[in-house]
Amino acid sequence: MKGFLAEIFMGDRVTRIVLADDHARVRAGIKKILENQPDFVVVGEASDGMEAITLVEKLSPDILLLDMEMPVMSGGQVASFLKGKSSQVKVLAVSAYDDWHYIMGMLEIGAAGYLTKEEVPEILVQAIRGVARGESGWVSRKISSKISAQGRNGSDKE
Repeated sequence: MKGFLAEIFMGDRVTRIVLADDHARVRAGIKKILENQPDFVVVGEASDGMEAITLVEKLSPDILLLDMEMPVMSGGQVASFLKGKSSQVKVLAVSAYDDWHYIMGMLEIGAAGYLTKEEVPEILVQAIRGVARGESGWVSRKISSKISAQGRNGSDKE
């Protein structure tokens, strides 16, 4: 109900979000963080990549919080598919993996950012608000350090 009321009272300032993660507990934890924000409303939850695409097409959220490893289609496949369809949804990857290829793959596909799940509580709200304003390049400290280290090493793999 809070999300519905927020949409009525805040109009366009409400950020509509779809959560896509195959772990129900992870989705529940992230949803709890988001529900405490008056300017966010979780409009859908997906447990696999195909369901994420279906919800994005059906609900037209502003942001898709997307796990990398999911059944049916990976986060990278979902992001590529949505980009190919010229979807307007902004993708923010939220993953347990800090693999260099995952990170750079998602950013090259056009994801607005990449956060590690362990750092989600401290940066997620700020990142979503930034992405909603049109900002890109949102990464958690751990990911930022990894990108900097790769740049210093001049290597594309770790």
